[in-house]
Amino acid sequence: MKNFKNKVALVTGASSGIGEAIAIALASAGATVILTARDQDKLDAVRLKCIGAGGKAWVYVAEVSDEAQMQALADAVHAQFPAIDILVNNAGVVMGGFTWEVEPSDWKRLHDINVMGVVYGIRAFVPKMIERGQGGHVVNMASVSGFFGAPGMSTYSASKFAVVGLSESLRLELHRHKIGVSVICPGFVNTPIQTKVKMVGSLSSEKARARVAKDFEKTSLTPEQVAQRTLQAILRNEAVAGIGKEAVLVGALKRWAPAVLERFMRAG
Repeated sequence: MKNFKNKVALVTGASSGIGEAIAIALASAGATVILTARDQDKLDAVRLKCIGAGGKAWVYVAEVSDEAQMQALADAVHAQFPAIDILVNNAGVVMGGFTWEVEPSDWKRLHDINVMGVVYGIRAFVPKMIERGQGGHVVNMASVSGFFGAPGMSTYSASKFAVVGLSESLRLELHRHKIGVSVICPGFVNTPIQTKVKMVGSLSSEKARARVAKDFEKTSLTPEQVAQRTLQAILRNEAVAGIGKEAVLVGALKRWAPAVLERFMRAG
């Protein structure tokens, strides 16, 4: 993909944070952007920002963890466009808790959104991209937690490891169709998601919550920076893009000095 002019892109979780920033960045680059999330009012506000940035934007409310809703979304989109050019599976949630203290219902809810939401997006939109035969690109949003499983983050890490592995396979599967796949792995990003982190069990204490807030407050990485780096990864057809100092450091240590990384995480 040389540029984004006149391309059609769909972004899940586009009502705030990284999803909003990616949608606006794509619109600014000349793309027509389809915005989807659960909150109509927030999506409408993002749509106006996309239009203000010089692009075109449409809003469709859908829950990514609901296969029927995602298929209905795809049917509506494909009634307007034969296929999309760019699929950004961004929607996701975060939670903290020791592995044995997280209820099965919480495990299921997080994986339904973070993993199955990606799967449903792929199933709903990739077949038409293949059928059209003009290439395209899929972006799956993971995290630094997809590189290393931090203590108290097993549920989230398991979901993001799944997204990284899924993306590696998908990239190989779609290569012959000239459809690129990039998995994006940011470190801490200053987004509204930090106020929505669900903490359970021993980690539901005020002390633990304050520590999470502190980690997010220390970051200088913005959603807009992640968005620009994501667009760059699409244009370069990068397999994996680690974004931010945490992601770069953890990625390097996991590959070259895993024992050092483990000692560091234990100390933390």
